[in-house]
Amino acid sequence: MELNMKEFVYGSDRQYEMLKEMLEDHLCHVYRNCVLPQSCSRPTARIGFEKEDSTYALYIDKGITCAKSSQPRNFRGWLSEGTLRFLEFTDMKEFLRSLKPLYEGERT
Repeated sequence: MELNMKEFVYGSDRQYEMLKEMLEDHLCHVYRNCVLPQSCSRPTARIGFEKEDSTYALYIDKGITCAKSSQPRNFRGWLSEGTLRFLEFTDMKEFLRSLKPLYEGERT
């Protein structure tokens, strides 16, 4: 199944609440073939979400780059390292929502 990363970036509060509830099992939930912004070096990647004790991890296939000169904070590091960790679920949600500018001007 192909899932556009926009579904996380533009997700509703209810969708994020459902994701948070799902992560209570402390398993890594992986979404394969997520469509990335057109400015990325690859068209798709695996994206994973996991609750680790009291923190949250966001995973992506390592080594992806983004050609946009202005990128949201931590985005370049997430792509190159493959992992971002957050103390609160809200911080992860805000990071994902901060990626909206990467989609500006893209064809749908």
